[in-house]
Amino acid sequence: MQFKSTRQVVEESNRVGVQFLLADLTAALTFLDVADATGSWDTRNRNLQNARSAYETVLRLLPRVFPSVEERSALQAKLDQLKKRLLALGYCIDPDDADHPDTC
Repeated sequence: MQFKSTRQVVEESNRVGVQFLLADLTAALTFLDVADATGSWDTRNRNLQNARSAYETVLRLLPRVFPSVEERSALQAKLDQLKKRLLALGYCIDPDDADHPDTC
């Protein structure tokens, strides 16, 4: 039986964490696509809330991982795209967001 070193476990945990965040952002963008395409008010609202929840989860977990330069770029691009789309829908992303004070 071979044991992993603490360093190997930390590196693997970090890699899995980065992959999770990328997958969560991809899912959030898909939720928004579904919300845009559906004719059902309930489906639209559920998918919008799922996208918002994913955005908040990524923001909360992002400081806990250490992505490579390429991964950081991919994460930031998807995060920016998600934020832009949520703002366009009237979601308040930041309570101090002066551009959207009425939606907070």
